Amino acid sequence: MTECQVRDSVRQIDEDSWLIANEFIICRQAVASFGSLWGDNNGYHYTVIAAPYPTPATTTLPSNSPIQLVHDAGDASAVWAFGGAFLKFKLIPVDMRNVTKEVTTLKWLAEHGSFTFAVPKVLHYMEEKDRSYLLISRVEGEVLADVWRTISEEEKLRCASRIFDICRELSSCRSNEITGIDGAELPDTWLSADPSTKNFQPQYLQQTCEQMGMHSSTFYMWHNDLGPYNIIIDRRNGSLGLIDWEMAGYVPLDWIRTKFGVSWAMDFAWPGVGDEALREWRSYVERRFAEEEYPEVKAAWRARFNEKSISLRSRSMG
Repeated sequence: MTECQVRDSVRQIDEDSWLIANEFIICRQAVASFGSLWGDNNGYHYTVIAAPYPTPATTTLPSNSPIQLVHDAGDASAVWAFGGAFLKFKLIPVDMRNVTKEVTTLKWLAEHGSFTFAVPKVLHYMEEKDRSYLLISRVEGEVLADVWRTISEEEKLRCASRIFDICRELSSCRSNEITGIDGAELPDTWLSADPSTKNFQPQYLQQTCEQMGMHSSTFYMWHNDLGPYNIIIDRRNGSLGLIDWEMAGYVPLDWIRTKFGVSWAMDFAWPGVGDEALREWRSYVERRFAEEEYPEVKAAWRARFNEKSISLRSRSMG
């Protein structure tokens, strides 16, 4: 079958069926059937079937389509909303072929007991060459970044405390290597403090962490990307859900607090506001970890990052 561009990978067959990257079809029907995987708020039910060959005729999604493109990262990845589910479609670059897949982590979370936070459920997964297709359930609630400026100070503090509690909950799962949950590589580009490389080999990550003064005998399960866009809050009961588990894995204890202190990737993306407001969420969380005297190596991380950045600029200038 002919490969299509990432952002063009969802095409309409008719008003109740869509062809996904020429690989499979998502069908919508008014009555639940044995193969129904999820539903939506309008009473429709969705199934997934293999695409026939040749594939049916399709058109681009109309502007009034119930299927919406909600994230478009150039032509590397994209996310569509399908009723009560999301389709995550991405290209897998060569330097990410050996990392733990998000689907693996989500299945592990589903299999390992009852957590006090919600996570997406895997509905369907497929890999084809250098592409992955992940269908996951929607976590009920609102994105924390969307409501942060409307919630009370008490609610903000409660959210930060819940993240600390979730950290302790996950950290009961431990390893003797810096890896993903299945022992594959951990794709956290911030951990090495080196923008010039994507070396995720456990030995390299452990060596660089030791150089920055992190404890390196035991490593703790953590999400690793808990910015305000990856946290869902249900304001009816205050419960939290966590999404986007692509960076999850075992890390040094020091890294959990350190990353909240140094990673501007976990800032708000609001236009026209100062840096202090943009980093408010991670500042709240880091203060909560500081209250519990969690270790951190922010100064050492920044020193290494600056050193590696200067070296990278020098090389690029010849």
